[in-house]
Amino acid sequence: MGKEEKMKTILIVINCVMAIMIVSGCSTSVEQPVTLLDVQIITAYEPSAAFPKSASYAFLPQRPEQEAVSEEAKVIVRRLRDAIKDELASKSYKPAKDEIDYIVDYQLVAQYSMSILAERTQEDGQDWMTVVGVPDDFVQGALVIDVIDTATLKPVWRGLCNANIALADVTDEERNQRARYAVQELLKTFPPQ
Repeated sequence: MGKEEKMKTILIVINCVMAIMIVSGCSTSVEQPVTLLDVQIITAYEPSAAFPKSASYAFLPQRPEQEAVSEEAKVIVRRLRDAIKDELASKSYKPAKDEIDYIVDYQLVAQYSMSILAERTQEDGQDWMTVVGVPDDFVQGALVIDVIDTATLKPVWRGLCNANIALADVTDEERNQRARYAVQELLKTFPPQ
């Protein structure tokens, strides 16, 4: 094989690699952690909202690490925020420098809760009390992300990863992987097409 043919072959290989990178968007996919089972992803959006191919955003609150919370909570906040930033960057959404298109708010469900419903009735002269415990729809450690349009100040997209992604008793590396996987899965449908 001559020098010219080798150069052509190298150029073809380089072009193929570049084409694959462009098609894949150069993003890395995080595999589902083996300790994170039964992941339920639920998303909803405002059908009348127009989602551009690129936009700017700001987090709410601006500086959560300055709030009076434990060091562990600060680590969780940084981990989630970094994962959200990375995933939004892969979709051409950038942190706002001047004008803000969207506000991104995220919450971690810290506590499992139940609503207690009680009803008092009277039947045949006797008082009866019926009490029912109804669990809420969120698992402890679930992640909720809201995207709010700054023009209308109304939510236009919501995602829920209904699995314990941050509060499980696992290693820091596993917690990081769980957070990145949850954010990746949540934002798969953002922005809606």
